[in-house]
Amino acid sequence: MPLKIKRIWKTGLLLVLAAVAFKFYLLGLIGGPMFFAPDLPKSFLMITTWLFATLFIFFFLLLAANILNGCCHLLRLCFRRRGKAKFPFASNHANLVLLILSLILATFGIINGTSVPNVREETVFLKHLPLEAEGMTIAVLADLHADSITRADRIQSIVDRANACKPDLTVIVGDFVDGPVNIRGRDLLPLQNLSARYGVYGVPGNHEYYSGYDQWMDFLSCLGIKMLPNEHVLVGTGKAGIVLAGVTDPTAGRTGHPQPSIEQALNDAPHYMTRILLSHQPRLAPEASRNGVDLQISGHTHGGMIVGVNRIVAGFNAGYVSGSYHVGDMVLFVSNGSGIWNGFPIRLGVPSEIVILRLKKA
Repeated sequence: MPLKIKRIWKTGLLLVLAAVAFKFYLLGLIGGPMFFAPDLPKSFLMITTWLFATLFIFFFLLLAANILNGCCHLLRLCFRRRGKAKFPFASNHANLVLLILSLILATFGIINGTSVPNVREETVFLKHLPLEAEGMTIAVLADLHADSITRADRIQSIVDRANACKPDLTVIVGDFVDGPVNIRGRDLLPLQNLSARYGVYGVPGNHEYYSGYDQWMDFLSCLGIKMLPNEHVLVGTGKAGIVLAGVTDPTAGRTGHPQPSIEQALNDAPHYMTRILLSHQPRLAPEASRNGVDLQISGHTHGGMIVGVNRIVAGFNAGYVSGSYHVGDMVLFVSNGSGIWNGFPIRLGVPSEIVILRLKKA
């Protein structure tokens, strides 16, 4: 309202801001019932996302600027009484600078968010790991989110980089896709090229339930991915063997599917073997620790996507957002994700990743 422009321009600007702010709702009207995965051209999605990201970043920059301005006002009142110099105040010129900065950050954020992830290696120390299994490597993929932005070519690049590491085991901890099998199935076909010494395993994420859980579970199994919904397998040979278990996602109950059950997943699993649990959401970690799990591998958070915002994301995920945590006697590893959700494909200071976990005995 304080802008010194004609009322008609203010009205037009208001309408543009409202359209950008209600991006998800408007795209849902024209892109199908799945608001989180509208079936629209990639270029159109990228433009609307860029505008939304700019508004999102601009909001937080303005919030910070207003807090700073308020502090300056208080200091000015204090110093005025003592005859001190006045403090400068934020103006529309300063806000314009913030808007330009928001445009730049949104641009870099989209470039970072949609790029092919690099490989990062991390060593995990486990108390009960047998010496024979020391040095085992696990390639961790998470949150691929195949959709109108992430297509088969990007999935193939991720597969190539994971295979080049020659892992002993490859796991995918949920959120493979956004959209139904008949539309997005071909974009996940490159996953059938994943290779690992002991095989490829996965668990569903919340977006699989939004996209047609039963159809996707069948389709992913046909790609050679052994899905572990509340069940386990024995991986490795002899004394180097481990228990690899998986659970469903807490979202399952909303769609009438089995809720995650760590006890069921570990039923009849040998107690003397190292136990690794795949769970899309990290907030199951305390329960996993109580059930004797040695290592939980999760995704879901995307690492928080933006430095600063990641602390907000952590608050919605029991404090877990990225990297390794000790939960009781268990190690929890949370991946930043190998992909990005097309609703907000922004990464600033929190890169996507393909992680190679190297197991060592503590």
